[in-house]
Amino acid sequence: MGLTFVSSWLDLLLVLGAVVGLVQAEYVPLLQPGFFFDYDIASQPVPIPITEQCETIHLTWGRRNAIGPSPVAPYSMVVFTSTLTTPFTIGTGSGLAFDWQVPFAPGTQYQICMWDTNGVPGGCQAMYTVVQNTTVTTPVCQNVTFPERLTVQATVPGGPMSQYGFIDQCTDLTVTPTSGKPPFTLTVAPPLHPPYNITSDSMGPISWTVSLSWSYPFFLSLQSADGQLWSNGPLHAGGFGPNNCLAPGTIPKSQAHAVAAAAGLGAAAGAAILGALATFLYLRPRKQSPRVDAFDTFDQETQAPTRPDSFPTRPRGDTISSEPPWTAATNATAWRASAPNSAAPGRTRTYVLHHDAGQAPVTVFTEADAEVVELPPRYITPAPSQAHTTMPTIQEKGDRLPPLPVEEEGELIASTSVASSFSSATSLLP
Repeated sequence: MGLTFVSSWLDLLLVLGAVVGLVQAEYVPLLQPGFFFDYDIASQPVPIPITEQCETIHLTWGRRNAIGPSPVAPYSMVVFTSTLTTPFTIGTGSGLAFDWQVPFAPGTQYQICMWDTNGVPGGCQAMYTVVQNTTVTTPVCQNVTFPERLTVQATVPGGPMSQYGFIDQCTDLTVTPTSGKPPFTLTVAPPLHPPYNITSDSMGPISWTVSLSWSYPFFLSLQSADGQLWSNGPLHAGGFGPNNCLAPGTIPKSQAHAVAAAAGLGAAAGAAILGALATFLYLRPRKQSPRVDAFDTFDQETQAPTRPDSFPTRPRGDTISSEPPWTAATNATAWRASAPNSAAPGRTRTYVLHHDAGQAPVTVFTEADAEVVELPPRYITPAPSQAHTTMPTIQEKGDRLPPLPVEEEGELIASTSVASSFSSATSLLP
């Protein structure tokens, strides 16, 4: 379990290292609008994004179906143009309507975004194009005051940022202020879309990942704390970048492959450690328990029994049985002949051979201070009974025994068994 815990921590560190090393720019959420506005012409069933030079547009706004914070007056609007690198900020008062004369030359693209006094956005309208005035040959517009221009250094993955360039989606652009005072606010303003805001408290670079789909236009602006402004656009999102930033909660394929490789290496290392530990535990020397026979009544710590040299044996010429009588125990139990020589040196045993037909043990093999072990009797199957059968002779130490009298059939069988057992026992004597 401990090795599994360590392996899990190694996997986590590798994954975090891969992710942290590959993250470069900031993913920022869009700003939820607190109100909406428009300047559509009522006589047009479908808004036409065209404005004549010096034409007056009528802006109206309200809470409508916005879900952001409630707006607080006064309001203002920011106008981005395609011909200038500074936006215009125009106050619109505390009401819910405002008239403004468009002062730009024909061919200029412009886009209007609105804000309340707390920075709650009202969204951005579509990008409009200024055309020649059809009612006045030489129109006269109100003068426009240009704000102080903020100097910046803007770059994209391919080099310096152009004013109308295409920046591949899900790649990073960087804007570095070279004038003004912090904090700085970078605003990304796509048309018909809530804006993005990024705030920086230093003179360092500000990066943003282009989280817009292919061909989507947008303006950039940077404002300093002392009122200096910079803008660029209209820019467009290119289609040769990844699309991971367009789906929340995803990461690029390259990062995913790196994370998967790191996790795989960590898992392999953990598995190797666990395998080595299991092999070590399996192969290490283990103390083996002695085998215990279910029918063994001897000391379990003794070694395999051996037959003592002093144990009597039957002469090869004996014709009664081809094996010693003590081997007639059942085949299911292994017989132990004697005590081991190494486990208990000097220890001897006494062997008592029983006879059948109710007689007491008559053959004893023993030594001084020997342990007595009783062996089971052996029964020899008698020959088929006959009316008159004589017992075979039994030889004990060279003396011939007199023949037994012939009794009834049952007594003859018992006598035969007794004689056979006695002959087996006496054959063991020296």
